[in-house]
Amino acid sequence: MISTTMKVSLGMAIGAIGILAAPAGAATLDPTFGSAGITSTAFGGYGAAARVVIQPDGRIVAAGQNALGDFALARYTTSGALDTSFNGTGKVTTTLSGSCSGQARALALQTDGKIVVAGTSCPNFTSTRNFTVFRYNTDGSLDASFGSSGKTTVNFYAGASEAYAVAIQGGSIWVAGYAGSGFALARLTGSGTLDYSFGSGTGTVTSTVGTGSALANSLAIQADGKPVLAGYASSGGTVFALTRYTTTGALDTTFGSGGKVLTNVGGTFTGNSAVATSLAIQSDGNIVAAGYANSANAGYYRVAAVRYTSTGALDSYFGSGTGKVLTPIGNGNAIGSDVAIDASGGIIVGGYSSAGSYRQLTLNRYDPYGNQDYSFGPVVTTVGSANAAVQGLALQSDGKIVVAGYGNSPVTFVLARCQ
Repeated sequence: MISTTMKVSLGMAIGAIGILAAPAGAATLDPTFGSAGITSTAFGGYGAAARVVIQPDGRIVAAGQNALGDFALARYTTSGALDTSFNGTGKVTTTLSGSCSGQARALALQTDGKIVVAGTSCPNFTSTRNFTVFRYNTDGSLDASFGSSGKTTVNFYAGASEAYAVAIQGGSIWVAGYAGSGFALARLTGSGTLDYSFGSGTGTVTSTVGTGSALANSLAIQADGKPVLAGYASSGGTVFALTRYTTTGALDTTFGSGGKVLTNVGGTFTGNSAVATSLAIQSDGNIVAAGYANSANAGYYRVAAVRYTSTGALDSYFGSGTGKVLTPIGNGNAIGSDVAIDASGGIIVGGYSSAGSYRQLTLNRYDPYGNQDYSFGPVVTTVGSANAAVQGLALQSDGKIVVAGYGNSPVTFVLARCQ
C-alpha cells in the first residue's frame, strides 16, 4: 500500500448500483456518502483514480489520470461532495510535456497537508519514460517550492523508468517502481531534489530481482526508516518479489536472501503467475503483501495475501501455516489492488472480481491469522452496466473504508465508502 495511505459517468443511474452477495452483517455502502454510498467524478471522456488518501480533517483526496494522460486529482468533503475549496471546483488536472502520455499511479499526504503524486512522463519531449513527481498545495495549486515549478523528474539512465509508489517519511519523499528491468527506488528531499546521502551519492538505487524483468508496485517505510518494496519478478514464472534496503540504500542482508524475497504464491507449476500490487507493515513489524495469483495452469486469478516476518520469512501463523492465502471471488478473475490493516489487525484487500461479463468493485477481509472473515464479505458492488474496479483504498479514523477506482461508461473516477 502507498503511504499512510473506480471508471463511471456523472449521469449514471444510481438505481443501477447495488451490493451483491453480501451476507447478513457484512460491510455495506454508507448511505451518508455521495448517492447511496458512491460518488463519481468526470474528467472529460475518461478518468480513473489510482489511489486515495484521507486527510486528518476527514476530507478525501484521489489521484489518477484522464484520457489525455494528464495527472488528475479530486478532493471530496466527508459526505462525498466535491470540495470547492480545492481549485474552486474540487478537481485539478496537470498536463505533462513530452511524446508519451503521463500516468499518475501513486499518492501520499505530507504532514503539512501538501499532496504528492507520482507516476511517469516523457520529460523534455523525449520518448523515454522517467519517474515524475508533482507536489500540490492544500488549495490544489502546484507547489512552486518543489522541484521545477512543482515538478521533479528522475532519470535512472537504465532505459525507461516508471514510478508506481510513493511514501513520505519525515522530510523525505520516497518513490519506487522500475528502471530498465529491475526494481528502482529514489529518495527526494523536501524541496524535490535527489537526496545524495542515499544510494552511494546518487539518490537512487536499482536492483536486479529474479531472473528476468521485475517491477515494484508498492513501497512502505518501516518504523526504523528502512524502505520495503513489493512487486513481481520472473523466477520460474512470475512471483511475489520483495526487497528491503538500509537507510543509506544498500540491500539489507538481514532480510530474506541478500535483501530479497521471492515467493511462489499459487505453486511452481508451468504458467504460475503471481503479482504483489500493494504492501502494508503491521505494528508488530510483520509485512503483508497483497495482489493476485493463479493456482493452476491457465486458471483464474485469485486475490492473494502473503505475510512475512520482519526477516522476510513466511509467517507460519498466517494462512494455516503457509504464510499465504488465495481467495476466489466471483466467476472469473479476482484481483487484489490495494491493502490496509484495520484497528483490530484485520487485513482488507480491495480490487475487482467478475460478475458475468463485467468487473465489479470488490472488498475482502481476512482476520489476523489469514482466515476469511465471512462476517464482512466478500463485498462486491456493481456500478451501472460496465466494468468497475477498486484501485486504491484507505481507512478513516472511525473504521469506515473508502475505495477509489473506476466504473461505468464513459469512464470516471468512482469513490465508495463502506461501513
